[in-house]
Amino acid sequence: MPEIFGWEHLIYMAVSFTLMISALIFINKKVHGEKELVMIIRGTGLLLLACVVWNRFAICILRDGLNRLLPNTYCSFASFTFSFSVLFCKKDSRIFHFVLYLGLLGGISSMLCPNYLGQADSIFYPMTISSLMHHTVMVFLALLMLTTGYFRPALKRWYCLPVGLFFTFLYGLFLIHVLGYNDAMAINFPLVEGTFLTWYLVGPLFIGVHGLVLYVYERMLTPYPTDSELSV
Repeated sequence: MPEIFGWEHLIYMAVSFTLMISALIFINKKVHGEKELVMIIRGTGLLLLACVVWNRFAICILRDGLNRLLPNTYCSFASFTFSFSVLFCKKDSRIFHFVLYLGLLGGISSMLCPNYLGQADSIFYPMTISSLMHHTVMVFLALLMLTTGYFRPALKRWYCLPVGLFFTFLYGLFLIHVLGYNDAMAINFPLVEGTFLTWYLVGPLFIGVHGLVLYVYERMLTPYPTDSELSV
């Protein structure tokens, strides 16, 4: 049975990160036109949508039933929201200042520590591989947008993350109290089973670290404009 940091997991991570890094280097070196970049990003968004739809149907058919088709975790919610945002929103849209960070954090966390690996004897079990796939594509899409400049972090849009998390929390309450879900968005149970990582601990910490990173990025790492640039 697959285990976290077992040989199947390690091979998957090695292949995934190698492909991601290679693709990012190739795209950043070879793709210079805005039109081509938009096509690649939207194509990746379509791939992400396909992966998360596959994952939701796999979960519903093999375990939960079709009445639980709507995403009830932060990562599945982020994958759906991220893919639709890429397909229908403009470059550097405000929603990216929420969902890209949520997807990047959730995707990397899930790739490194996928607590769903023990679902079957093989990593290729539909629920398992589809979950790994949509987290991986979500991370790649976020890194692609960051490295190509399609999305630029901005301290002035720091508020988008807490606002987005607030509406995500409301969505989770809707799933629980209206549609009868046992849990959604880790409202009733910890984010990781058997730990103290509750939403009311991780959420504020995530928001605070996010703001600090943006501050450091803008104040210390981003070069200040020259006098000639200011005069333009």
